[in-house]
Amino acid sequence: MARSPEPPRYYAAAGTGAGYHRASSSSSVVASCVVAALFILLLAGGAAAALFLLYRPQSPAIAVTAVQLPSFSTANGTVAFTFQQLASVRNPNRSPLAHYDSSLRVAYAGGEVGSMYIPAGRIDGGRTQYMATSFTVPAFAVAVPAAAAAGGSQTIITVPASGPSPAAVVAGAAVALQEGQAPPAMEVDSLLVVKGKVTILGVFTHHVVAAKVCRIGVSPADGRVLGFRC
Repeated sequence: MARSPEPPRYYAAAGTGAGYHRASSSSSVVASCVVAALFILLLAGGAAAALFLLYRPQSPAIAVTAVQLPSFSTANGTVAFTFQQLASVRNPNRSPLAHYDSSLRVAYAGGEVGSMYIPAGRIDGGRTQYMATSFTVPAFAVAVPAAAAAGGSQTIITVPASGPSPAAVVAGAAVALQEGQAPPAMEVDSLLVVKGKVTILGVFTHHVVAAKVCRIGVSPADGRVLGFRC
């Protein structure tokens, strides 16, 4: 019985070449997918960075515009007064600022003597809101000479809000004492703290906080505000 002839060798070579072509095509597809994925990730990262720079959360800007003590009383080496402060709070963000847990505190000689919480609210993006706060500071002991507390002769030095700090006013006490007069001022500090959150694009929430400290020079005789510096 005659044997069938063997297939030509070029058939086997052709079959091997076809398999190599299929493997090469698969590798090209995978490489293209990887490149496309990297491009998409790079594009998404660039868009996220641009959005962050455009909508990056910033803390509010506080400016104290006025301080008053509409009522003031002295008795037995203590003083009590009503503290009023007007401040502007600007929201530098494009998104609204929801503020809460904000407070105004008053201190004397390093110790807190009064405080109040500021009601929660909302400041639209790029807008400024004015906060007028007023509360009673209970009586606390002060180092005020009897002559000043009794309304005796004293030297009054007026300090503009943009001028030197009230410490410069108190520095004039040495001159006043040499002349037999009472020191011209006592100093109190105010601390306004604004806390809140900014929601970016309605999805991402970022908490912000800002504070403003002011030193205020007050006449110990009648409670006049001689000047303040923040």
